[in-house]
Amino acid sequence: MRLRCRLTLALVCLVIGVGRTSAQDPAVDPYDAARFHFGPLGVTPSIVISDVGRDENVFNEAVNPKGDTTAAIGPAAQLALRMGRSRLSGRASGQYVYFHRYDNQRSWNTTLDGTWRFPLARITPFVLGTRVQTRERPGYEIDARARRADRTVGLGTDLRLSSKTTLVLSGRRTWVRYDDREQFLGIDLAQRLNRQSDSEQLDARFILTPLTTFVVRTQAMQDRFDQSPLRDSNSYSVVPGFELRPEALISGQVFVGVRRFTTLSDAVPDYTGLVAQVKARYVLRATRFAASIGRDVAYSFEEIQPFYTLTDAGLEVTQRITGAWDLVARGSRQTLGYRSVASAVSASERIDHGRMLGGGIGYRVGRTLRVGVDVNHYQRTDDRDGGRSYRGLRVGGSVSYGLPQ
Repeated sequence: MRLRCRLTLALVCLVIGVGRTSAQDPAVDPYDAARFHFGPLGVTPSIVISDVGRDENVFNEAVNPKGDTTAAIGPAAQLALRMGRSRLSGRASGQYVYFHRYDNQRSWNTTLDGTWRFPLARITPFVLGTRVQTRERPGYEIDARARRADRTVGLGTDLRLSSKTTLVLSGRRTWVRYDDREQFLGIDLAQRLNRQSDSEQLDARFILTPLTTFVVRTQAMQDRFDQSPLRDSNSYSVVPGFELRPEALISGQVFVGVRRFTTLSDAVPDYTGLVAQVKARYVLRATRFAASIGRDVAYSFEEIQPFYTLTDAGLEVTQRITGAWDLVARGSRQTLGYRSVASAVSASERIDHGRMLGGGIGYRVGRTLRVGVDVNHYQRTDDRDGGRSYRGLRVGGSVSYGLPQ
């Protein structure tokens, strides 16, 4: 009911905006960007064969780690369909993950997402949907490859106020569903983490230069858990930042702001703090630097520590040796700061750490094909008693085709 009222408000905004319509420059059409065209349908296919090699710690175990031969193959296609004035764009992808010895770890993962836009004059209403079915590790905390199905539906509109200013209003509902049989350390993941999330978002977008857009992103979110009301929460965030086009000296996106995370249980502390989403790239002659920083609140499967703040920072440096050969060095570090219920004061300072160091070599054929070999070393440190600390080494080859490399 609450989401229905908010979406009704969004539709009212659409109606108000229609009365102020005027001529508008057409947006970038995903159909025109497609590699192949079949009448009104545009398609850009791609495929990635990755992790063809060895994983020395398949289950991320602290003692007696078990190794196996692995591989993964993932076809995908970006689609764009013209239907009159409307545009339907989306992506369909799949990935088969193979383990030679531990065949119970094999999986087939799929992702379908799409957006249907209706360009008018000053407004562009849209509806969207996403469906993900996966059996992969859901993050840095849970080491089990747990089967999960996520669905998202939403609607919204772009409202152009001027040639350089646009408002984007949207509402979404997401369902997170773990399979009833999935457990980790004897804990039923569906019982702890199945939930429904409603979110409302308003982006104010200001074009500063042809390559730079300043965005102020405000969001409200309500999370309600099926069987774990201790984790129910409302949160609000204001996150300003910049979107930088690929042609800019520094490209990507840089968003840093504040989130107010309010729990609905008196036993769980609230949180107010910094959040960030940074994915930036800088090219200096034959060297490319790619930096990423993520910080936000995440839900834990732990009983007395229902959520944590995750900080994930990484850097990748790619050095072109020749026009075809390149060397890659990468590293990342994760920090999981847990928040405990009021009765568990002794565990309130728990902080876990993760680290990855690696590198590789690649050979490129044109702009769309790359063959490479990578070696990555992973490590996690459990702040409690070290029982879940582990080290692992993964060596694998990869072949990717379809999108610019």
